[in-house]
Parts: sequence; structure tokens; C-alpha cells
Amino acid sequence: MTLFRRLVPDRSPAASGEYCDVTVLFADLEGFTTLTEQLPANEVVAWLNAHFTAMVAQVDRFAGVVDRFIGDAMFVLWDGPTPEEAAARAVQAALAMQAAIATLQEQSLSEGKRPLKVRIGLSSGRAIRAEIGAPGRLERTVIGDVVNTAARLEALNKEFHTDVILSRATLDLAGPRAQVRELGTVTLKGRREPVTVYSLGGWQGEAP
Repeated sequence: MTLFRRLVPDRSPAASGEYCDVTVLFADLEGFTTLTEQLPANEVVAWLNAHFTAMVAQVDRFAGVVDRFIGDAMFVLWDGPTPEEAAARAVQAALAMQAAIATLQEQSLSEGKRPLKVRIGLSSGRAIRAEIGAPGRLERTVIGDVVNTAARLEALNKEFHTDVILSRATLDLAGPRAQVRELGTVTLKGRREPVTVYSLGGWQGEAP
């Protein structure tokens, strides 16, 4: 893997970047804001870290790279060895993350606590890899429509009452082993071209 998040040396931003093909995953914890209002700060932090630990383990298992944590959300990347393999790994990681969170949900219920769900959006396409920021605060990351689309698809789960939504581009790359249900064609905020989206249900040969 070549994509990662890091602060680069203290210098001015360079006006340069390179194109790359990636699959992007956004994951967000549903109901976390309400949870922060109900629990002491130390419990909130422990809860959040437990969920991130479970999800990151699955990202690592399928060779993804966590670009950053954004509050209770995660931004994850796959960029190889081929676009097809990257998409397939991302799809399998999404399913594995859901399974890991389901285990935490069962534990929470057994302890009389409110369980949290995770919503995931997946998109594939061309992005720009660059150092973004200001002098002394540069970060190596990727930007572009594929990143924005994945974030919008994560949020779209609320409208469709689903857990994982992926774009047609990701499905085409991941191949027929991805078990999906078509949700229709949607127009996402900030994007002129509509996107055909799918709910992910499983991976052929494995339980949903």
C-alpha cells in the first residue's frame, strides 16, 4: 500500500499532485452524538476507542489504510495491487466491520447498554494524491469526487435504512461475488452526474 496519512516536514505546500485509482470507505457510528450526551466523558472515549479498534482490525485484515479519524467517523483507502483487488478488499472489509460491530452490539445489550450501529459508504474512481494543508500542517492524503461520493453514500444509508451502500463503480470492480440489492439512481449533493447505488448484503461463499 502507498497511501497513508502523515504530517510532512515543516515547509510550504507544493503545488503538485498525482492521480491514482482508489476505493474509498467512509464509516460513521449511528447514534453516537446522543450517546455523548448520556455518558461520562471517560465512558464515551472508551466506547469510541473500542469500536474503532474493532473496525481497524478488519481494515488491516483486508490491507486497507486508515487515512484519518473524523470524530466518530473513519476515512479508509485501498489503492492496489489493482483497482479490482482494491474494490474487492474494501467490500469484504465493510462486511467484516459490520460483523465486528455486531459482536459489540451483543455485548452492549448483555450489559444493558445501548448498542451502536455503523453506516458505511463505498466508492471507487480517480483521485488526486497530494500534500494538503498549510505550512507546518501538511498532510499526505487523497481528494476528489470519489472521496466526496463515498461520504455522501455513507449518509445515504439513513434515507434507505441500510448499513452499507456502494456505488456502481465499486460493484463493477469488485465483481459478481459481491451480493447486492439495487437501490436506484440518486443525485448526490455537489455532483452533476447521478449515481446508481446498491445495498451490500454479503460476499459469495461467506455468510451475509
